[in-house]
Amino acid sequence: MKTEINGETGTIGIIGGNIKKSLSPLLHNELLKYYSLNNCYLPFQISENQIKVIVEWIRALNIKEMNVTAPFKEKIISFMDNIEESAFRVGAMNTVINKNGILWGYNTDLEGFKRSLQVEGKMDIKGKNAIVLGAGGAARAIIYALCEENTKEISIFNRTLDKAKKIQKEYRAFFPNCLLQIFSLEDRIMQDKINHADFLINTTSLGSYPNIDLNPLPENIIIPDYIMAYDLIYNPAKTLFLRKAEKEGAKIMNGGLMLAYQAVESFSLWTGIEPSQKVINKLIRKMNEEIISVN
Repeated sequence: MKTEINGETGTIGIIGGNIKKSLSPLLHNELLKYYSLNNCYLPFQISENQIKVIVEWIRALNIKEMNVTAPFKEKIISFMDNIEESAFRVGAMNTVINKNGILWGYNTDLEGFKRSLQVEGKMDIKGKNAIVLGAGGAARAIIYALCEENTKEISIFNRTLDKAKKIQKEYRAFFPNCLLQIFSLEDRIMQDKINHADFLINTTSLGSYPNIDLNPLPENIIIPDYIMAYDLIYNPAKTLFLRKAEKEGAKIMNGGLMLAYQAVESFSLWTGIEPSQKVINKLIRKMNEEIISVN
């Protein structure tokens, strides 16, 4: 289904600091075409001092949806009129919805992560144990999503403990029944924690382009074959971390599926349309073809 650009075509898109290789335009434009919506989704690379101008532009041009990626997911919150509760608690948002001039901030990464595991990984999160590598903005979203789904225990491993301690302190207030433990990446307890975990999740940028030879795990770590190794990175499709996990027999998943499901959630918030699983599967195939073509 094809919609030609004309005088009534609306503009939506994504803002970020380095988005030349973003797959969001591909995903959203596929959805727009499928549902014959007269809009065009474009990438806008901006600098930090342009955020205020962009927000004013969203209002002035009545742009209905704008996605946000690194490094502005946290900074843009202060420019919103309203923030959905989970986005406020996480301290990061990736979707702006313009409701009659009132700008709302959402974090659809939470739903994207959960659905990628539940639908694509066929895995139940409730009552499981998880290891999270990293304690930045991405980790905050993943840990919040895990707590929402009643994960039993989450062990956070990070180089420095300050950010991890902050997550632990803040999230304990929201999820008193979720056990959050923090450790240094060099802590010898990592292997024991991994041996008793169901999920091993990398939220760091180690292994992404151009640093594809980096692995967030120490060399001596063994990944059990019963674990799900999940890397938020999707370019390359298989990082050193995932290749190691796959070689040792573990299930693996990259961040492409999370990207697809968070895009669907953003699209639904804006349009009220909930794409069927058939449409989502087609979207994922298209995305995977693109990922393969650039690797």
